[in-house]
Amino acid sequence: MIHSYNMKNEDKPYRTEMSNGKNGYLPIHADSGLQTDAEDMTPSEILEAALASCTNMTVRGVLNKRGIPYDEILVDVRMQRVDGKTTITRSVKVVSDADPEAVSAAVERARNCHLYKVLTGEIAIDEE
Repeated sequence: MIHSYNMKNEDKPYRTEMSNGKNGYLPIHADSGLQTDAEDMTPSEILEAALASCTNMTVRGVLNKRGIPYDEILVDVRMQRVDGKTTITRSVKVVSDADPEAVSAAVERARNCHLYKVLTGEIAIDEE
């Protein structure tokens, strides 16, 4: 699958508008966070949000497929960089009255999230 993103500089020094060119999709705005009035997510926060949303969709799909009722799925993702090493902490909580073991087994399937597999595998960036 090939994805192409259009990036457009905005009026603030680091604010960027990005879109994938698909009709009906609203653009996403990112900012470096260096401005004191920055209202947009930083690129790192966008990556955290992408992992959180992918995790949520994966867990939700498993719960639905297995017929496990739930009220809410809460995903917390935090990324921290210390001494040249990036650590991502992810936690998933499912609010449900269903059997805790069944819910826990569904949450274990969150490792099938595509972005989780990308981030835990070997990554290479080819420059063109």
